[in-house]
Amino acid sequence: MKKIILASILALSSHLTLAEVATNSNDPNVAPEFAKIEALIKAKNMQGAYQELEKLAKTGNPQAIYNLGYLTQTGQGTAKDDKKAFKLYEESAKKGYPVANYVLGKNYMAGNLGLKQDTNKAKQYLEKASDQGFADATIDLAVLLFAEGKPASDQLALKKLDPLIKKNNYQAIHAKALYDISLGFKTKNEAPIKQGLKSIQDLAQKGYIPALMAVGNMFANGNIVPQNLPEAKKIFSALAKENIPQAKESLTLVDKLIAEQSKKSVKK
Repeated sequence: MKKIILASILALSSHLTLAEVATNSNDPNVAPEFAKIEALIKAKNMQGAYQELEKLAKTGNPQAIYNLGYLTQTGQGTAKDDKKAFKLYEESAKKGYPVANYVLGKNYMAGNLGLKQDTNKAKQYLEKASDQGFADATIDLAVLLFAEGKPASDQLALKKLDPLIKKNNYQAIHAKALYDISLGFKTKNEAPIKQGLKSIQDLAQKGYIPALMAVGNMFANGNIVPQNLPEAKKIFSALAKENIPQAKESLTLVDKLIAEQSKKSVKK
């Protein structure tokens, strides 16, 4: 049960996706062709969407190029091709599209697209996306910096998260809270643990899913707060109904723990 890790929790709120198709005709920087693409996507005509994106990509539109990469990576509307997807992401990133830099960073983190897992390259791409104002990249970069376990890296991560925390960004607050708890255990200091727990509890009360997962894990593990399997089950059951994959897995584990405890009680 204690193997439910931070990375999987954060993945709930930042994941690879098709870039939002902007159709605001009042924006002079938005190509009107995106309206047609959006309609094709809603109609689930991915092949048609791919073809229209391909036309738009030839004009140099970085968002279209990124979306071609995503469809190519996932095999929607075209044959799945990781190498081609990577090239498209790189082309979009070079044209300054922050989501492309972010996705390249994520793929280097995970070792997807046939890439060798490379934390340094992941940080480089995430740094670019972060500098371009992409909040998810800033948060993932901070998490990587925290993982280094170095005081200088911790301070840099906190510095990057601070502007987002001041804007009440839930992901940033959650990442800082998990860091505080980890720091508290590392230094055997209760103050940051209490501070981190309060932040997570506040987010959970607001319905923030990663925070709810974190609270559920704490109740299930019993290593930060007293173990409370019924409460953990209640949280995971509610999230499972919302089709959160991690919640379904955690619910299965909690049910097993409850069953094991029941067997022990019967034997006594």
